[in-house]
Amino acid sequence: MISQRRIFLPLKSPEKLRAGDFLLLNGSLAVARDSTLRKFLSSSRKSFPGDWAVFYCGPILRGSVVLAAGPTTSSRMDWALAGILSRGVNVVIGKGALSEDGSAALMKRGVYLEAPGGAGALLASRVTAHRTIAYAQLGAQALRLFEVRDFPVIVSQDYKGRNIWRKKS
Repeated sequence: MISQRRIFLPLKSPEKLRAGDFLLLNGSLAVARDSTLRKFLSSSRKSFPGDWAVFYCGPILRGSVVLAAGPTTSSRMDWALAGILSRGVNVVIGKGALSEDGSAALMKRGVYLEAPGGAGALLASRVTAHRTIAYAQLGAQALRLFEVRDFPVIVSQDYKGRNIWRKKS
């Protein structure tokens, strides 16, 4: 059986996590994608909402219900990573490998967690509450805040840069 650790956000000691760790996240996640990140990073906002964690996702909603919350491919957001980290974020969540530039930007500043791709309905079932924070006109890409309970992720890149996607030398 694979062991999972229950983690509560904000993550105060990201350096204690290791690439390959399975986690169940509990707390608040800022939810953002391409358009949201462009608007946010060009604004005067100093920090993201939530517990210093950003989930790359464009959820599918019906009224107040989150139907699906599948992760977005993280390498597409690497252009924004330095700006996200400069606003106090130390956890980013998405799917797939980071680019080399994204990986380098994250080292010693935070951790990259992967949520399971293709499991949007499962991940949505772990969202206990949500609200739109800004940019409602962007629809699915609005800046949202999710409260999550036992949200499954794997540490894809840890604080020291160990990465499950890169071959060991």
